[in-house]
Formats: sequence, structure tokens, C-alpha cells
Amino acid sequence: MFNDILNSFIDPILVINKEKDIKYVNASFEETFYVNSNLILNQNLNSIIDEDSPLILLINKAIKNVINLKEDKLVISLRNQSKKQLKVSIFNTFVEKDLIVIHFEQNLKNQTFIYHKINSKISQSFSSLVDMLMHELKNPLSGIVGATQLLQKDLQSSNYVEMLDLIKFEADRIKTLLSNMENLSAGEGNISLENINIHKVLNYCKSSAKNSYGKEIIFEEIYDPSLPDFYSNEELLIQIFTNLIKNGCEAQNNKGKIILKTSYNANKKFLLNENDLPEIKPLQIEVIDFGIGIPDSDLQNIFDPFITKKHDGKGLGLSIVSNSIRTLDGSIEVSSENGCTNFCLNFPLQKSEGLL
Repeated sequence: MFNDILNSFIDPILVINKEKDIKYVNASFEETFYVNSNLILNQNLNSIIDEDSPLILLINKAIKNVINLKEDKLVISLRNQSKKQLKVSIFNTFVEKDLIVIHFEQNLKNQTFIYHKINSKISQSFSSLVDMLMHELKNPLSGIVGATQLLQKDLQSSNYVEMLDLIKFEADRIKTLLSNMENLSAGEGNISLENINIHKVLNYCKSSAKNSYGKEIIFEEIYDPSLPDFYSNEELLIQIFTNLIKNGCEAQNNKGKIILKTSYNANKKFLLNENDLPEIKPLQIEVIDFGIGIPDSDLQNIFDPFITKKHDGKGLGLSIVSNSIRTLDGSIEVSSENGCTNFCLNFPLQKSEGLL
């Protein structure tokens, strides 16, 4: 009679004794786990399930403490390679005190939740990617618009050639950025490397700022002219220093002073991990502004995405800076107090194996 009742259940049912010998399985259990009841009845449960399986551990706990247990999500792996994630309920019976009934149920509600959660994460990741793309497009577009406006006012000036060069360069930056984003979405992460003059990069970023968001900023350049070229990627370097300079301008309401400083510093040593030898990254660049500063409580997470105190900010600029520096095998430190913030970057001079 009881067998007929249990066999009518649409959910898998397993009955064992306290020695974990299999006493009964219904038709649904056979179908779900691809087993034949004639072959497994009176066999120990360990013959079809690993003894260190989460299900076995849960059953042992129920038997030892004589309690009923329930687990909403449990991965059931059988020795025949069948694998299911199910809701499991374990009952100690009172009619037959030696028997344990195990009920398996597909948790559709939970599966739906997981499905929506995964889709939500995908949507959020896509949204973050779009935000990052738009954020990076704004910087070269600002240079294009600013240069065009100046060109319109002063077409007869000898500066028009420089303005046109800037427009072309910024347009090329947009094309390169979009190409890089396409490579990223296709799973291709290679970047091109070449010998770079850091002062040329800094001068370009300064000129771009002066033509758009930093018109009233005074730039002081403290450059070490003896610095050699180094192996890097010009586009990523422009991303890095454009974001840092723009942050410095905004911290001073686009009025004030920014110091761009370069030096050779072989005293700093960086550990990739405790097993590595210290690495020297002697090319040092500092971007110093004299704005409101960064509170100590924010210094630990300023490079995390979506962390911002700006009213209309996305919190992506410094996250992009951090990722780009990591890609180039560089490092960045920040110190700040009211009235002065210093972003100090260090890069190796030689080609790093991580960039090959």
C-alpha cells in the first residue's frame, strides 16, 4: 500500500534504513537519476553516491540527531555521472523507526531566481561596459569640440594647423578606443607596444586639457630631460593621464594649478607577491593638484568602479586608470590632504614578460 502511494509521487523518493541500505525508490527516482531499482535495492547508498557527498553528510546528521532536515539547494552527484541540483527533505519515520525517507524536489522558484540573477549580472556588466565606453569617449570628444570652437574664432591664426592636428588625433583616438572595445568583447586582449617618450604624452594631454576642460588651469612642468623612452602603449597612457589631469581640473573647479613631474627613481621596489624578487619601476610620473583633496576614508577604494563624490560622475575614471596601469605593469600610489593631492605612477623601463 505504502509503495503504491510513494510510487504515485511525481517527485523522486528514496527510502533507506539507518545503515543507509536502500529499501525503496519510486519510479520518479529511477527516471531522474537513471538507475534501475532491481539493481540497487538492498545495496548500500554508498554504492551509488560518494560517501563524502553533501547528501550523505546531511543524511548522517539527520540519523545521528534523529531530526528532520531540509536543504533548498543541494547538488546530487551519483557514481553513474548523473548530476542534479535539487531541494532535499529528510524525514525520520515514526511508524518504522529504522527507516529514513528522502524527498527530492526541483526548486523551480529558486531556479527562476538564479536565472534572473544571472541575467541581472549580465545586464549590469553590459551597462558598466557601455558606461565605461561613454566615459572614455567624452574625453577625446571634449578635445574635438574645444579645438573646433577655437578654430572657428581664429581661422586666420597660425595655430590652426595645430588645432586641426588635435582634431585628427582625437578622432583617431575614438577609432582606436572602439577597436579596443571590439577586441575586448571578442576575447582578444593583446595590446601593441612601442617605444614611448613620456614627455610627449604628457604634453599632448596638457594641450588637450587646455583646449577644453582646463582652459583656466596653470600647468607647471617639472621634467627630467634625461629620461629615456620606455616600452609601453601610447593610447593607454593618454587614457591614464587624461583622466588624472581632468580629475585635478575638476577638483579645483577648473581654476588653479596642476604640476606634471617626471623623475628617475630606482629606490622604490615593488613586490608582485611574497615569493618574487623586488621589482624596480624607475620611471616615475606625478600628477599633483591643489584642490579639495580626498578624505582618508575614501583613499582605500577610490580605484573601485562607481565610487564618486561628483554630482554627475559615474565613478569610472580612476577605475579605468587603475586597470590601464595594471595592463602596462605599472603601479600607482595616491596621497592627499586638504589643498593637495598627488598621484604617483611608476613604470618599468624594459619590456615586461607580462606584456608579451
